[in-house]
Amino acid sequence: MTVEPRALHAPPNAAALIESLRALGYHLPDAIADLADNSVTAGARSVSVEYNADRGTGWVAVVDDGRGMTEEQLHRAMHLGVDGPLAPRPRGDLGRFGLGLKTASFSQARRLTVLTRTAAGAMAARTWDLGFVAERGDWYVLDSVDDEALRIAEQLGMAFPGTMVLWRDLDRCGYGSQLTDGMAGVRDQLAAVFGRFLRDGRLRLTVGGQRVRGWDPFLTAHPATQDLGSALVEGGLSTAGVTPYVLPHPSRLTNVEALAATGASGWSSHQGFYVYRNNRLLTLGGWLGLAGLRRTPQCQLARIAVEVTSDDDHYWQVDIRKARVSPPPVLRDRLREIAVLTRTRSEQVFRHRGTSVVPASRRDSGALTFVWQQRSRRGQIGYQINRDHPVVAAALATQEKAAVEVALRLVEEALPVGLIATEVTAAPDRAAQAPLDGAGQDEVAALFRAAVAALPHEPHSRQAVVAALRSTEPFNRFPEALDRALDAEGAAGAH
Repeated sequence: MTVEPRALHAPPNAAALIESLRALGYHLPDAIADLADNSVTAGARSVSVEYNADRGTGWVAVVDDGRGMTEEQLHRAMHLGVDGPLAPRPRGDLGRFGLGLKTASFSQARRLTVLTRTAAGAMAARTWDLGFVAERGDWYVLDSVDDEALRIAEQLGMAFPGTMVLWRDLDRCGYGSQLTDGMAGVRDQLAAVFGRFLRDGRLRLTVGGQRVRGWDPFLTAHPATQDLGSALVEGGLSTAGVTPYVLPHPSRLTNVEALAATGASGWSSHQGFYVYRNNRLLTLGGWLGLAGLRRTPQCQLARIAVEVTSDDDHYWQVDIRKARVSPPPVLRDRLREIAVLTRTRSEQVFRHRGTSVVPASRRDSGALTFVWQQRSRRGQIGYQINRDHPVVAAALATQEKAAVEVALRLVEEALPVGLIATEVTAAPDRAAQAPLDGAGQDEVAALFRAAVAALPHEPHSRQAVVAALRSTEPFNRFPEALDRALDAEGAAGAH
């Protein structure tokens, strides 16, 4: 005899589940970005993030000028999971699980209040108080607004229609310097996540009264940026638009341009894929776990834009924080091919712009003459100064040849190769990539004058050496400075 199973109601414990949801891994910048998603979806043109860092009484508020919500809409929005990931969403909707407002807020604070009003309606208010939920042991949301919330709304000059999301009891994002420092990260995150909205004027964002400028990770306006062309990558039911970029070598950027390209986490950390969902950035670099792809200093110029829509959420496994994705298996091989090509181009840029070492076996007569040569000795790679470099050769041609040779050997043997490799790996954006990178014009001029003064005085020999200098590091990078140094020595006619 078959016994029909009974359906037993098993609702979750409200207080326990909420405390668990607080551990989803949101950082303050992720949480604020999630709230801004709701504002953009509500048609906001302006979003401001304001805060009071006073210990114990501080608060964080996100205020927008969007459509606002009616009483019924707000009550529904305060439910957890109101519109799940399978629910149909209008084009451009930045939502995902129907949890963002609540989980983002609970991750940082124990009290969430929302004040909102449409153009035609009265103000609506709801408050989640986690202490009250624990006390009652059930999913109770308060439908009133307290005087403090009204005072903060008035202080911020909140205008309707629009919405204010207010956090209090900031037990996670904290107060004082912790909150102030966290807001610096919020500015950087919003500049990246909503960079396209900010750059084309669709959105205005401020944090603590400071305007947020949209970040372009690809330096698309720079003439030396390589756009490798867009491609449509398809597989199964998933489609993505892919555009690889190779940024200019740092030596071709001004200080302002280099700072802009560096981003919040540095050149090396920002290499890789930038996945955009409905023009909202999800991943800020990284190689998406594709086989064999790791961050390397030589690949730091490789950045790849990937375009998906909310219809692709399931295939790309967009997480609840909208901060991590995993590409569909059917697209991984093609994405890897594009990544390898882009990384190779980045490595080529470094070889062209930053090369200062060649193997000692390469002695091409017409090639660029380098200061350093690579050598292999006792199974280990080392580096030696090129004795054929014109300046070095001129020094060795003097009566002090023995002393010069001893000095060169001392420099070669004491070169801290291991330390250099460690430092470049740890902070590649701080390392000079080519001779005299970052040197001032006066410094370059002084060095060249000293080098020219040490050249042979016999006219024929001097003319040959000067001709060689023009294809020699570092003089090949500063031809005008070399000419000025020669003029200063009265040798302008010797070449």
